[in-house]
Amino acid sequence: MVMPKPPKEFLVDSFIYREYLGEGDYNKPIYGDYVSIDNCRIDRGSQYTFSTNGKQLLYHAVVFCYAGLTDPIPEFKEQSLLIFDGREHKLVKVEPIYEAYTNEIYSYELEVI
Repeated sequence: MVMPKPPKEFLVDSFIYREYLGEGDYNKPIYGDYVSIDNCRIDRGSQYTFSTNGKQLLYHAVVFCYAGLTDPIPEFKEQSLLIFDGREHKLVKVEPIYEAYTNEIYSYELEVI
């Protein structure tokens, strides 16, 4: 059973992905080459959590990438950079979504700050 995907016309956004490779001198992060990712959806809107310590930011945006529609679709890594809207965003959570009853990737939900 294949779950339906959104129409390609719905995927109007794109971003640049720089994979996190590790830390270099003085604990500065090292990133890979610039990779342009097309046909995705970026939902811009911050999400916060509230506790006795005050308000904490969870994410600024969620990026949706669909297998077979988003091109290319790398294996996303936390702490990598996503560049869109003229700003760098750090990838804080990668949520893989699988097709029903299989281990095939349906999509990725990427939370960025």
